[in-house]
Amino acid sequence: MISPLRLPSLVVGLVMAGSFTAPATETQRFYLSGRDKDNTVPWRFFCTSGANSGVWTNLPVPSHWDMQGFGTLTYKKDATNAWNERGLYEHDFAVPADWTGKRVFLVFEGVMTDTSAKLNGESVGPTHQGGFYRFKYEVTKLVKFGATNRLEVDVARHSANESVNLAERLADYWVFAGIYRPVYLEAVPQSFIERVAIDARADGSFAMDVFANRAAEGDFVEAQVLTLEGKAVGEAFAGKGGDWSAGLRPGTNGDNDTNAPGRRPALRLNARVPSPLQWTAETPNLYQVEVRLKRGGDTIHVHRERFGFRTFEVRDGDGLYLNGRKIILKGVNRHSFWPDSGRCLSGAVHRLDIETIKAMNGNAVRMAHYPPDKEFLDLCDALGLYVLNELAGWHNHYDTPTGTRLVEAMVTRDVNHPSILFWNNGNEGGSNPELDKVFHQFDPQRRRVLHPWALHAGINTAHYLMFTNAEVAARGAPMYWHPKDKVEKVDTNLPNGWIYLPTEFMHGLYDGGAGAGLADYWSMMLRHSNCAGGFIWVFADEAVKRPDTGELDSAGNQAPDGIVGPYREREGSFYAIQQLWSPIQVRRETDGTFTVENQHSFTDVRECRFTWELRSLPHPLGRRSQKEVLEGGHLEFEGSPTPDGGRARLVAAPAGSPGPKEFLAAERVLVVAAQNPAGREVGRWTFPVQSGRYDLSGTRSKRVAPVQASATRNALRVRAGQQAFTFDKSSGHLVRVEVGGQGFSLTNGPRLAAGSAKLVGFQHQREGFDQVVRTTHEGALKTVVWRVMPDGRLHCHFTYTATGTNDALGVLFDYPEQFVRRKRWLGEGPYRVWKNRLGGGTLGVWENDYNNTITGHSGWVYPEFKGCFANVRWLQLETIEGLITVVPENLPFVQVLTPEFPPTNLVGHACANLPKAGLGFLHAIPPIGSKFKPASTTGPQGQPNLGQGEYSGTVNFHFGKLLD
Repeated sequence: MISPLRLPSLVVGLVMAGSFTAPATETQRFYLSGRDKDNTVPWRFFCTSGANSGVWTNLPVPSHWDMQGFGTLTYKKDATNAWNERGLYEHDFAVPADWTGKRVFLVFEGVMTDTSAKLNGESVGPTHQGGFYRFKYEVTKLVKFGATNRLEVDVARHSANESVNLAERLADYWVFAGIYRPVYLEAVPQSFIERVAIDARADGSFAMDVFANRAAEGDFVEAQVLTLEGKAVGEAFAGKGGDWSAGLRPGTNGDNDTNAPGRRPALRLNARVPSPLQWTAETPNLYQVEVRLKRGGDTIHVHRERFGFRTFEVRDGDGLYLNGRKIILKGVNRHSFWPDSGRCLSGAVHRLDIETIKAMNGNAVRMAHYPPDKEFLDLCDALGLYVLNELAGWHNHYDTPTGTRLVEAMVTRDVNHPSILFWNNGNEGGSNPELDKVFHQFDPQRRRVLHPWALHAGINTAHYLMFTNAEVAARGAPMYWHPKDKVEKVDTNLPNGWIYLPTEFMHGLYDGGAGAGLADYWSMMLRHSNCAGGFIWVFADEAVKRPDTGELDSAGNQAPDGIVGPYREREGSFYAIQQLWSPIQVRRETDGTFTVENQHSFTDVRECRFTWELRSLPHPLGRRSQKEVLEGGHLEFEGSPTPDGGRARLVAAPAGSPGPKEFLAAERVLVVAAQNPAGREVGRWTFPVQSGRYDLSGTRSKRVAPVQASATRNALRVRAGQQAFTFDKSSGHLVRVEVGGQGFSLTNGPRLAAGSAKLVGFQHQREGFDQVVRTTHEGALKTVVWRVMPDGRLHCHFTYTATGTNDALGVLFDYPEQFVRRKRWLGEGPYRVWKNRLGGGTLGVWENDYNNTITGHSGWVYPEFKGCFANVRWLQLETIEGLITVVPENLPFVQVLTPEFPPTNLVGHACANLPKAGLGFLHAIPPIGSKFKPASTTGPQGQPNLGQGEYSGTVNFHFGKLLD
């Protein structure tokens, strides 16, 4: 064994593994507050202005005082931004007596905004400015050991530093106030390891800078890489510090300026671990390193740090590479937010968010527009998400001295997270270029620094380019948004070859953007090797639950941009993204086998598990309890696919015997599901293998009496037993339905969704036992044929023509919305679709109660009841008048009622021109835009529908209860 005492200064050697079994002194932590939103401690509190101000009371800590009903709750540049509002805190606590002789630090994980503190009446140090960063003070000389201490904290809602307000407070999000992250004391020995900075590569090479505080001449460091379970990996290694105090700046030996700029001298340790398990988002393998500061034979202090072995590269003009493999970032922007508690979160919220992002097959998250809680990054490391970590600066940046201090605070806290691929220096003009070099002063990995929305460091992060210009950027051209000229253009002063990685795109708003239009963008982006992925705006609607009214408030149209709702309710875009971003894509071939495309970067498709089920989907006449799954099993590969190969064929699954061809013959589908090696389902595909027959001919006992018709001057009444249908002779429309004396209010159809119709012919005649009504028209509508059958079925066949551009194509009927209670249908669901968001649905039987949810605006019940639904085989509306069953044929979409959109002054382009109807049977539906872009700028699917000549369709109706 090489003795560490004989090593020269800053030289690393090896010591025997397993030398870390002796007890050592570790950092002790004592929480003065709770640890998160769900675990708080009451402190005395006084708010200087606004609601509930002027009196001392209690406030849970951590929390935002404005989310607890104090002061003023504001968003962005609200006129009521309460510039002089302050919160005064007091808290009494006892320090353990056995801490005597230790050094004690007071740590704040995050406070909004300017923070001054006193301990036992004495100032702990200078006022801290910057609301998203950890800061601490040494309070060893102020604390009373074994006795009661009083902490007083004065928090200003806004900063006295104008650049902090510009970077953090005048920003497009809720502007909260207060101590919203934990507060605690840390006790350490007189000499201790302050922090470490690690660069662990995929090949097992390991470099670590160790920063010690008050280390003496002759002190040295031992280190051992361990598994998370504590098992030694490789050999231990050590290094001697030499003159640790050399070059120390004021403030590092006990003064209270521990976050001031500048580097402490570090001891660099190097080692190599043979064949480590590598960290990726697909394989989030983690290790820990145990670091011991030693003096002679004694351990003074021990520090543990978690990390991962991985090598991240930006290959200019090509793309992003992790551990030698190219990766595509399927990313989303995330604010730290929860409706009831603002930015005061919990481990449960962090885990929910990460699992939700991964459930929609995302693999990356941008920390817009500030660094998150450390616990979120810990979970990104453990669960597997790539991270862009961001210095605050919404549209304006910190001044350089302030920004330098805050960059140090952010990077020194977060540098060892393997999940972090890039540092972001502000957002959309909020980048201070003088700070770029500061990031690298504290990061031995020297991650690239991005300027989100700008062309910088070889990467084009341009935001919200229209589809055609995004394709130019994806080819490597320096296309960007010019804020002064307010136009997207190529910077002709720059060369080509830029990697395209939009840090915001597909701007969500209400039900628009996000998944709407993404299919066109994503397929285009993947065609170009210069594209490295992108980050959708934004993860969740940011509607606060107001403490004064209890209502959800999304600040008009400023905050309802989410893929999911405020409580992470999954909206339609979630499922569209999930389907599009699945790393496994399955296609059924004509010979009954399947082709699998593997889009993982690191997972061999043979490590995934594929299952199949043959299902029978219910007929509207069938009982809901009928067995659905007929057969099931696993699928096996014929070949030997690898991540590089990308494709494999699966052995065919049984298609199942067809079953009797009778009126109850149900649709049969083959469902294939893929699970990754961790057991998470990443994709599910439904393939029809037998069409159902839905003629409803078994709905009533057989009738032999022919259908009767009686005419008046204005109308024709057709009667089949207890059912009667009235048609208007001037329009040809169905105007009244009766069943046993009960009226049904389905009227005024079929009328065209687009185009004119003038009745020129109205005829009726008996055909066998049926009564047939034929109407002919001038204009776009050509013919309508109604057939009333003795058992009460009503059959409608129509023909029309369409040319030019149209929002929607098809026919419509009126039905009063207030009469509708519920719907049940067989089709793709459970979410509605738009022309540019057709994905995400699954063929099956779905049902939901009526709601009037306006996505991201009001109602907040999902799935939305109203809208257009794809590939509907049959649909039943439960109404106060009775049951209405419809079976469309050759009609890809059924419209149920007319969805509402927010007011015009809020909705932007996140709306669609859908015709007003109770029921619509459509050949084409409109696309929906995003917050800033009309649908027509989002790609081919966003274009208006072009009429293709003649269209026809059939709808079968039944009114009243169906008989089994």
